Amino acid sequence: MKMHAVFFILAFVLAVVLSAGCTDNGTPSHDPSGVTPRETLSPAAVSSVSPEELVAFVEKAYEYAQEHGREAALREFNNQTGRFVEGELYIFAYDSQGNTVALPFQPELLGKNRWNTTDANGTPFIQELISTGQSGGGFVHYHYLDPADNYTVRPKLSYAMMVDHDWIIGAGMYEPDIDSPIVTVGGDQNVRKNLTTFVGEAVAYAGKNGKDAAIREFNDRNGTFVRGDLYIYAFDYNGTTLALPHQPRLTGTDLSGLQDPFGVNYTRIEIYLAQQGGGFIFYHYPNPVHNMTLEPKMSYVRKVDETWWLGAGIYLS
Repeated sequence: MKMHAVFFILAFVLAVVLSAGCTDNGTPSHDPSGVTPRETLSPAAVSSVSPEELVAFVEKAYEYAQEHGREAALREFNNQTGRFVEGELYIFAYDSQGNTVALPFQPELLGKNRWNTTDANGTPFIQELISTGQSGGGFVHYHYLDPADNYTVRPKLSYAMMVDHDWIIGAGMYEPDIDSPIVTVGGDQNVRKNLTTFVGEAVAYAGKNGKDAAIREFNDRNGTFVRGDLYIYAFDYNGTTLALPHQPRLTGTDLSGLQDPFGVNYTRIEIYLAQQGGGFIFYHYPNPVHNMTLEPKMSYVRKVDETWWLGAGIYLS
């Protein structure tokens, strides 16, 4: 009897182990969808990438896509030895319906629809990435396979941007530093809402009072649109400065070639964002209330009309 009991217990344990390797629909737990039981997640390993580097990586890919077009950009994003594969960082891309258009380390998923894909916690992360990109760009938390660590499933923080109205790009870092200001402040929905509201008020002011009057107001350091280190700036689509209240000597100059320490051509990216309706951007810029010290900043930009655009940002330090 004891021997039968032992065999029964072993058979039961084996059945449990085998069944744990599948989801309810029979899909392997480590399949390309990223679905896996939480208990199989690997121990934490600190990422070698900072959130600032992550966002800069995506923003440079965004600029590349705008300048080279969708077809050329997707070829580069899908190239495992291309310029947009750096260690654990790589660019992925989906169209607005959730079809995979770039995924360099899982090429078998190209063309596949992943709209309903969820991670171990049930997060429909493809939907969230697309929604976040469509809302101006931002962060999404989920779990995913790490190709740099034998495809182990790890917590992942991704940053997504909408290239145009039909597709988004993004990249992610594993075991992220979620306490970084760029994540905590930059991902705060109230902060983002207040920033878009402030910019919206400036756009409305320009619409009501005209371009010349609005530019005068935006350049007035004692005006209604300068509130400490929060202020409205304005440019045309060539990158010529129209309003920069804390740096008046730059008015009339071309700043389209400016680049921050992470290699982000931020004025050029802001122009593209404004042309497609608006969006958020992270970069480093001198803070006027800290003696023009270079600090991380999140800005929101929006077009006024076909001749000029404006923006405002908060410093994240």
